[in-house]
Amino acid sequence: MVGPLSPFRIVDLTSMVSGPYATQLLCDQGADVIKVETLGGDLMRYAGPARGGMSAAFLSNNRGKRSIALDLKQERGMAILEGLIETADVFVQNFRPGAAERMGLGEDRVRALRPDIVYVSISGFGESGPYVHKRVYDPVIQALSGVMDMQGGLESPRFMKTILPDKLTAVTAAQAITAALLGRERTGQGDHVRLAMLDVTVVWMWPDGFLNHTLIGDGVSDPIPMDVYDRAFETTDGHMVAFVASDDEWHGFARAAGRPDLITDHRYKDLKSRVANLGATFDEIRAV
Repeated sequence: MVGPLSPFRIVDLTSMVSGPYATQLLCDQGADVIKVETLGGDLMRYAGPARGGMSAAFLSNNRGKRSIALDLKQERGMAILEGLIETADVFVQNFRPGAAERMGLGEDRVRALRPDIVYVSISGFGESGPYVHKRVYDPVIQALSGVMDMQGGLESPRFMKTILPDKLTAVTAAQAITAALLGRERTGQGDHVRLAMLDVTVVWMWPDGFLNHTLIGDGVSDPIPMDVYDRAFETTDGHMVAFVASDDEWHGFARAAGRPDLITDHRYKDLKSRVANLGATFDEIRAV
């Protein structure tokens, strides 16, 4: 089946996860993605279990793409890449800021080859600031963004056991690229899409992780304890997850648990009351 992005070609100079997973998502939707690697290849080719020279990590971030290895320090390698850029709708790179310009692949040069191209820059910390030229990996962003602090709760900070910032950045990049292509259809001009892993992860954290820090000043009600509900409930034959939000759900839970008194208890009479007594609310659920 032809995907909705089948008319578009993407030249992908990214490596590791955030960039490759983003372009893979677009490839899944029909885009023609040409992955450009160094002669040594993307490091993910050598990460994790492998068979026949293909690692699971590389496959899971690059399926469906076409690939070419080029020595961009040689004129012939650069000439081949420039020919690909001339036919492309999107150019994606995740070098540290300034590296693409030093390579001769900054926005101005790429846009000279294809004026309406969507140019995408993915970085760790953005294009300015004290960390701009530092290497970045997923665990570093988990630490700086607040993810580890939230996972640890009242205990010491803990990593999420998945590369969350990498994959979040990829999904955000894929959405932004699609939006930029839509914008180009309307204006005829290609945008420069800029994303930083730290920014993406902080934005993702905000709706709940920074819930208690959004409203400041006087007149703000008490904060919500964020570490009350952080694990499954133990049962006689394993574990289970239970969660109630609406009043109807709470009433249903109370009846199912044989605790009709929970319906009339003033601490749980409505959502606002249950949130104000969140610890006690989950204690009641846990006790069932």
